[in-house]
Amino acid sequence: MFDINFIPQKPFPEFKWKWACLQCTEGLNDPVILLGILFRMRKLELEGLNIKFSSDEFAKELIELDKDTQDSVHVDLANRTGERNIIRNSGQYWRALGLIPSDDHSGIIRLTSFGRNVADHKISQTEFVAITIKTFTLPNRNIQSEAECQKWKEKNLIIYPLKLILEIICLLEDFGSSQAYITPNELIKIVIPLSGVKASLQDYAQFLLEYRRGNLDISLWPDCCPKANDHRIAREFLLFLCNYGYLEKKNVSSNFDEVYSINYSIIDEIKSIIYSVNDKNKDDILKQMRSTEILSEFERKRIQSYRVSRPNQASFRKAVLSACERCIITNVSMPEILEAAHIKPFKYKGEDTVANGFAMRTDIHTLFDTGHLRISETGDIMLSPRARLDYGATIPPRIVIPSFTNKDFLRWRWENYNGI
Repeated sequence: MFDINFIPQKPFPEFKWKWACLQCTEGLNDPVILLGILFRMRKLELEGLNIKFSSDEFAKELIELDKDTQDSVHVDLANRTGERNIIRNSGQYWRALGLIPSDDHSGIIRLTSFGRNVADHKISQTEFVAITIKTFTLPNRNIQSEAECQKWKEKNLIIYPLKLILEIICLLEDFGSSQAYITPNELIKIVIPLSGVKASLQDYAQFLLEYRRGNLDISLWPDCCPKANDHRIAREFLLFLCNYGYLEKKNVSSNFDEVYSINYSIIDEIKSIIYSVNDKNKDDILKQMRSTEILSEFERKRIQSYRVSRPNQASFRKAVLSACERCIITNVSMPEILEAAHIKPFKYKGEDTVANGFAMRTDIHTLFDTGHLRISETGDIMLSPRARLDYGATIPPRIVIPSFTNKDFLRWRWENYNGI
């Protein structure tokens, strides 16, 4: 371990953590935006007409997504079309995560095989995030130049920033639950400088705790976020983990003093994911995770926590079960195992009305909320590969949508949402 008086140095002058693009747009990391745009890219790619990001077709899709999300996410997609389209200006969000090719500069909409599997729901949202945490590295060859990457290579330096953040917070939890958090300022001032000198996890914990106690002088420490926008970019690592349920954010007056705490409802699953065998191959990581119950438990506990936190759930259930006394999928009617499922999620301004609800058996509701079971506005049923193994023989390929159901909510979910 480093002595408490140790002063880290930058491994090279330009050292910093880069998340996606230099001009970050925080809302692009929201799952409904990041993956919603991916779904719409895939829709146009499947048409097989070499449609461009600058095309009217892609502009139409962005405008529709903007209409669908303007009341909840607030990203101005409608004005990021044409020649100055969102991919031209912010495509690093999708390239950095390996969803679209980093070496294709044709302007034609194309996805990687990984991107297609996510867009086709062959990889669930939970799986996508777990894979990203395990494989996202700095330097990131998908978005950084060869010259930049060479500087990291010369110092034999490689960082898994998302995984590292979670490892640090999990270690801090050993010092008490009140310490199991990190702020953007701590990430910027303590964690990033230490990452450049290959600090151990114990070093991160020691320096963070001493910093919180007021015992650490960092006046001579290097500034690894010298530009104003560098601070926003660093914060995006925390926002990503928060958006997908790994961290929980406590808002304060300043964005950079926000407290990002570990999500205690799934802390055991988080530890299992980050401490499981490392592998650079996405397919092998997916295979390993599917061979265990880690992701299933992760999804189950997140769903339980999410439902408990929703207001008006009891009155919503009563209204939905009064309108439809049987599970929309299995036709069971025992009230003990029936729940009310939101079609358009409450998080994205989904209303607590019968028009936005289905009666569902408990396990079917879980499949629906985690994106393993999808229902189109015409009643077609789609199952994920994992769900098809257990439910393929018992779930009908199509259902009749009740007359009181708002089909636009179904369309919204089908086009934009991939579950928790």
